[in-house]
Amino acid sequence: MTSVVIGVGNEFRRDDGVGPAVARALAASGVRAEISDGDPVRLMEAWDGAEVVVIVDAVRCTPSAPGRWHRTTLPHTIPAASSHGFGVPEAVELAEALDRRPEQLVVYAVEVADVRFGTGLSPAVAAAVTELVTAVRAELG
Repeated sequence: MTSVVIGVGNEFRRDDGVGPAVARALAASGVRAEISDGDPVRLMEAWDGAEVVVIVDAVRCTPSAPGRWHRTTLPHTIPAASSHGFGVPEAVELAEALDRRPEQLVVYAVEVADVRFGTGLSPAVAAAVTELVTAVRAELG
């Protein structure tokens, strides 16, 4: 079964880089991983041909517990509080309309606090990366 991990985010917006950080860590160990800015069409291109897709994305919550993460799958509700204007929920809707939705889609939504311009994750979000890498590896079997 083919799989891909997609880290959604912008590494130049502090905690928004959590998805790419997880994707890079997994890619370093041989897992097929992509980094995406969250554009729905580019997300569909990144998961094209994969049966299992795992997406890691930053979300803003109120109140926020930076570093806490949530796991959801289709057909459950995909978090709509992404730190991007458009992203995973819109990609899923478009993929369903075009019959290009992967067989299995898992989303790890990571609560963040600091999405200002700059590099580097806040300590709480950085601490979650190792835990997320472990969870995603388990997801992929």
